[in-house]
Amino acid sequence: MPTDPAASGDAGQSAAAERRRDRLSVVIPTHDRRELVLRALQSVLDQDAAADIEVIVVDDASDDGTADFLRQRHAADPRVQLLACTDRRHASGARNLGFARARGDFVCFLDSDDYWLPGTLAVVRQVFRQNPQLAFVSVEGATLATREHGPLPRIVAGNSPGWSHAAFSRSGLAWQSIELDDAGAVALLLGDFFPAIVYGDLFYLSGLVMRRECAQGAGPFNERFHYFNDWEFFSRLCLQGPGAYVAYDGFRRDTGRCDQISRRRPPSALARRHLFIVRSLLRREDARGHAITLRRAFADACYMMARALVGASRRKVARRYVFRCLRQRYKVWRCLALLLR
Repeated sequence: MPTDPAASGDAGQSAAAERRRDRLSVVIPTHDRRELVLRALQSVLDQDAAADIEVIVVDDASDDGTADFLRQRHAADPRVQLLACTDRRHASGARNLGFARARGDFVCFLDSDDYWLPGTLAVVRQVFRQNPQLAFVSVEGATLATREHGPLPRIVAGNSPGWSHAAFSRSGLAWQSIELDDAGAVALLLGDFFPAIVYGDLFYLSGLVMRRECAQGAGPFNERFHYFNDWEFFSRLCLQGPGAYVAYDGFRRDTGRCDQISRRRPPSALARRHLFIVRSLLRREDARGHAITLRRAFADACYMMARALVGASRRKVARRYVFRCLRQRYKVWRCLALLLR
């Protein structure tokens, strides 16, 4: 039977347009991790339907020949772009630089010492297609074993501090079951994560895929900070729309090395960043509808800061934060116990 060339052309254009709508940009910032970044890059290129992926590796002024190494390996692959910085931009600056070059409708910021497991992209795409209202999707992950510790499973729901906060259970998120094409039934958590993330971090960058326009709406990573800048970015991202967490094991974190930023942060960094996040959100126009939640989160941040200061024997400064909590009648008895200390 003869076919209509026009109809065939329309079908081909429609399929091409559908692929473009699913195109994913993966930004990988790296500094002096020549072998590790190759592992991260290859884990993305090995995904199903990887033809619809672009990978932007931002070499942040490495001294180990990372740029030349990647050019030798992937110069002929049109999916791979290399941005080589001559001056250090650090992780947040490198992510912002890579995102400015991204052209996909979805984006992920994969750390160069992490990598995806096979099938991760297919799972994320299925969740987005079945839930087109979502601004982002987070998959589960685990750590690799180190000399000191064995592998740590479920690091998103089991190790991110926001999941254990009492506010998380009150945030109105809804669990449901989803049947994945190649992985069976898994649990899916849907809804507005903002009322919970202002109390603690909930995600890992390497396991989070977001719509590009939502990442743009959230704004760039804050380049002034080197600790918990991902949490601050996530809090702004959650203002862009509902998200989803899918209990699918999709990535691995390589922990325990001395070059990781998380190993160099001071003990009080978490409390200070919590205060900064809530204060900055209180000034955002798109957060005005969450004023009550943010006021309570600010009191919680003051309480955590007071505890950190007491632990550092800075009791005089700690009192200021305790009195702020008391004025809002937040954890009154615990605050009085801190004053007694």
